[in-house]
Amino acid sequence: MKILVTGHKGFIGSIIYSNLKGKYADVDGIDTGDSIPDRKYDYIIHLGARTLIRLSKDKPYEYFLDNLDLSMRILELARKHGSIVVYPTSGSESEATNPYSLAKKQVVEWIELYRNLYNLRRHVLKFYNIYGPTSRKGAVFLFSDAALRGEPITIYGDGTHVRDFIHVNDVSRCIDLILEGKVEEGHHEIGTGIGTSVNELIEIVERVTGTKLKAIHKEYVLPEGEALFAKNPLLKETISIEDGVREVVGELKKERSLPL
Repeated sequence: MKILVTGHKGFIGSIIYSNLKGKYADVDGIDTGDSIPDRKYDYIIHLGARTLIRLSKDKPYEYFLDNLDLSMRILELARKHGSIVVYPTSGSESEATNPYSLAKKQVVEWIELYRNLYNLRRHVLKFYNIYGPTSRKGAVFLFSDAALRGEPITIYGDGTHVRDFIHVNDVSRCIDLILEGKVEEGHHEIGTGIGTSVNELIEIVERVTGTKLKAIHKEYVLPEGEALFAKNPLLKETISIEDGVREVVGELKKERSLPL
């Protein structure tokens, strides 16, 4: 099996790429800005993109180039060679209030057009909030890092908005199931199915670290959905958010030679 992973140096892509390199003999990886190999791949796992929603407001054209434009070139490669495309969209694309979310939404629309016109085979994965011990952004990392440093955290809004936090290892498990032919082609939600508010996440981090967090509240930079979580997740059993936070905190303590 020949596999291409785009975004293979990013947080999520590096985990998936490393996992696949250990299982398959022919796995290529590229990142945004790299040339795309003109090879026939069985699967293209297209993770390469700019991902920070708030930055997309200031760099809409860059988000177009690295998200929508790159995705179109990947779709053309897949059309040429008959590859199966695995593409992650976002829980935020249902409420596309920014260039990042809009690009995600439009890529899915192009994928479905290619499916109808050219019989493109695809797995569209709606990613929710992915975290893990090697991530250096996102609420789980930022809150855990602040707790260990004794620094305040920033909360946009009042902290009641709900998100679905899924461990990156569970995301990698989903990719394994797809490549093993255990998942029917289509659209899949990659989350836990459990909504956790920002305030609840803060309580979990405080419980794990034994530190009370001080919060600075700010207004939303961009409008955001109040409750985004998987309704029908692909995986029915996932790593709990408390166990995941404990792993993230443990990794940060190791890096800083702090007592476990």
